[in-house]
Amino acid sequence: MELTLQRFDWTRIALPILLAMVLLVYLPDGELLWDDWMNKEEFTHGPLMFLVSLYLLWARRSLLDSYDTRLNWVGVVFCIMAVCVYSLAVKSGIENIRHLSLFLMIFGMFIAFGGVTYGRFVLPSLILLPFVVPPPAFLNANLTYGLQLVSTDMSVFMLRGVGISVFQDGNIIDMGTLKLAVVEACAGLRYLYPMIGLGVLAGMLFDIPIWKRGLFVVISAGVSIIMNSVRIFLTGAFAEWTNTDVSDGFFHLFEGWVFFLFSFVVMIAICYLTLTKKQKATAGNGVLKPSLPEELKEEKPASLGPIIGVILLSVALVGALVSIRTIEPEIPPRSSFSSFPLKIDNMIAEEDILPSVEQTILNMSDYFLGHYRAAGTPPVTLFIGYYEEQSAANTPHSPRVCIPSGGWEIEELDEIELSKGDEMVPVNRVLISHGEDKLLVYYWFQQRGKYLANEYKAKLNLLLGGLTSARTDGALVRLSMPVNSTMSEVLADKQLTQFSQSLFEILPAYVPE
Repeated sequence: MELTLQRFDWTRIALPILLAMVLLVYLPDGELLWDDWMNKEEFTHGPLMFLVSLYLLWARRSLLDSYDTRLNWVGVVFCIMAVCVYSLAVKSGIENIRHLSLFLMIFGMFIAFGGVTYGRFVLPSLILLPFVVPPPAFLNANLTYGLQLVSTDMSVFMLRGVGISVFQDGNIIDMGTLKLAVVEACAGLRYLYPMIGLGVLAGMLFDIPIWKRGLFVVISAGVSIIMNSVRIFLTGAFAEWTNTDVSDGFFHLFEGWVFFLFSFVVMIAICYLTLTKKQKATAGNGVLKPSLPEELKEEKPASLGPIIGVILLSVALVGALVSIRTIEPEIPPRSSFSSFPLKIDNMIAEEDILPSVEQTILNMSDYFLGHYRAAGTPPVTLFIGYYEEQSAANTPHSPRVCIPSGGWEIEELDEIELSKGDEMVPVNRVLISHGEDKLLVYYWFQQRGKYLANEYKAKLNLLLGGLTSARTDGALVRLSMPVNSTMSEVLADKQLTQFSQSLFEILPAYVPE
């Protein structure tokens, strides 16, 4: 028999107290989010979207007048999941997942106290918030590099469509008298994230099926990408038809809120055209004006078990969360790359230095870059980027997304295995080209003695490894060699394989296992 309790005032007080306690515990993570909002241009819309989320709560406050007991225990499950996610996020160094933990915790508390009705109250606001939380750095990098290429390809297509002769070299648009570099700032993320959030909000304004709300999200993302390409196209076109001063002025004018507002109007217009006459008449009657089933319009008894369960769980786990956050990452001893061998496999290295801009972007703890040469053969270039503590801002950049942005085209991409003593380790084998130049590239990720080819598996390994270790260190190892008339692809494979096997014996001193 289910234990129930007629609604008392204490149940109204208990939920706000628990929420305040949880928000205090998550306050340091909120400071990290605020720092992203203030210092990263693609997330400066965060405070505005947060206010919109709070307004949704205020507009739906009538739902708080009705308790129900449907799925109350599911709320306890969500709270337990939130703590597990937070623990993994802290131990693995992936800070962005902490915000997901907070959303799960809040959602679970509301369901435990008021069932499905309270879940309906808070869900729209929680759905909106993830669109303003920075994704993990490796996903953000994939989006950035991918959007750079898409924006470049589309703008080049439009420039050629109006008769302007251009040459595309990766993310460089060469117009003869002017070169446009579609750098990270031009990728369009600063418009894509808020546009998707506004697309979700637009779908909430109408009483429409869930699939059409999803269509609004797709339209908002598509419009953002296309309009960013149009902006780059117009910049190049003005430079060709007028002068570079005019194009610079246009670019700076339309890279801010003017361009964003114009894109938003286009997105709203397209979304509106997808609605039927009946759906258009529901404007403002979506989630902002919630309705309750007849059977829930009267007060229902609150289920005591889940409420007490969440209260006890929250009090017990506040201390656990504080304790987990104070765990210091374990940084294993290692040799500095300053002592890295300059002779491997009878090849002598010529050390090199990364440009300061790249060092700042990669934000590595230590790195090595050298060109190993032997008489009569092209050099083998070795790059090792080491991170003693991986986090949202410190993580290896995958060559899979960095290579195309440098103007190189990936012709082949396969995962192969190389022998390391008695075991076989996975390695990415990439053949890339830039005009007539070709390079054969081997690369892999290395974490706590594991060799991983796939960057997503590397992140999963980092996350799950937090269960058994306080270490978050890791490295990216990359080998490359020119392929030409004197060094065929077959010979290059043989050379890199042989070099890798010698490298495996050296690496443990510099990338701890």
